[in-house]
Amino acid sequence: MAADSRRVAARYFAALCDKLARDGVDTAQLLRRSGISAEALGRQGATLTATQLQAFVSTSRELVGRTDLGFQTGLLIKLNSHDLLGYAMLSCRNVEQMLQLVSRHFHTMIDMFTVRYRRLGAVGEVVYSPVTSMPAEVLHFCLEAIAVAHHGQVAMLLGPALTGYDLLLTMPRPVHGALYDGLAPARVFFDAPGPAGVTVRMEGAMLDHHLPLDSPAVVQQIEEMLHTVRQRPLPDRDWGAFIRMLLRESRGHRLTLDEIATRIDVSTRTIDRHLLKENLQFRTLAQEVFLERARRLLAEPGATVEEVAHALGFAEAAGFTRAFRKATGVSPAAYRRAPPQRSAGRADMRAEASEAGRRTSR
Repeated sequence: MAADSRRVAARYFAALCDKLARDGVDTAQLLRRSGISAEALGRQGATLTATQLQAFVSTSRELVGRTDLGFQTGLLIKLNSHDLLGYAMLSCRNVEQMLQLVSRHFHTMIDMFTVRYRRLGAVGEVVYSPVTSMPAEVLHFCLEAIAVAHHGQVAMLLGPALTGYDLLLTMPRPVHGALYDGLAPARVFFDAPGPAGVTVRMEGAMLDHHLPLDSPAVVQQIEEMLHTVRQRPLPDRDWGAFIRMLLRESRGHRLTLDEIATRIDVSTRTIDRHLLKENLQFRTLAQEVFLERARRLLAEPGATVEEVAHALGFAEAAGFTRAFRKATGVSPAAYRRAPPQRSAGRADMRAEASEAGRRTSR
């Protein structure tokens, strides 16, 4: 994971620990194995490092034996969970102002993500994006927590005015996916195309709905205080790992440099410059990850070339076949017939595919 300059507010995990303790989980062991002090977890303003977050997610899943802890964390996050920012959110005049506020100060909750809000005519779009590399298990935990918390907080503010809206997650549908039926009227979509993250699209009537605790003075006062806390985060120093993560997590879509730059609000030249410092190029990384994912997907039992092509963002299998053959010297079909222990070398792959072809013809 990223350097431990990255932080997340500990109070969100204190709430989860309380729930797990009520369910009979040994939370003292969980915290000890995660390198987290129980005393520090409950301290006002306490934060967890990226390393502690990773340890907490993996250890809690191991001890509890459940996959839905990110979902459950999201259910526990309320507007008053966010300290000062939560009071400002409650004091906004409408949901749109609240989302604009969150987009400016989300890093005070967790600076491993950034938020962008924009109004597109009658629809508002909120995009939560990671700005640091992290293991898939941790990323998916965070995406679920963010998506479910967003829904719960908007539902609380709007009450009966909440109508259908779209909630899109780039992660695969989890085994506990049926739990998302309880978020109705939200329409939840998994494997959403684009860079890793959560995208929310809401109609203008909900965005413009007047909130009962509207207080411009409170919002202004708290915003002035929050501006002194921390600056909006930029991606890691380890840009190569970050870009690789985004490429690996992109599903049904061929991620471009322009899309990444737009999502994290930097220029493509900035990304290129940082990659160059690590002797890397975006095109090379994209090709490496393409081959890595293609080989893994082709190795899955029962997977067809057409399914793999779609998962990798190709409109047609023919386009995927041309790209794969150009990179490896063999077709995807021939590669699927190769022995299980595949070499990454182009010449070895050709030999394996040729041998597989001879066996098939016998």
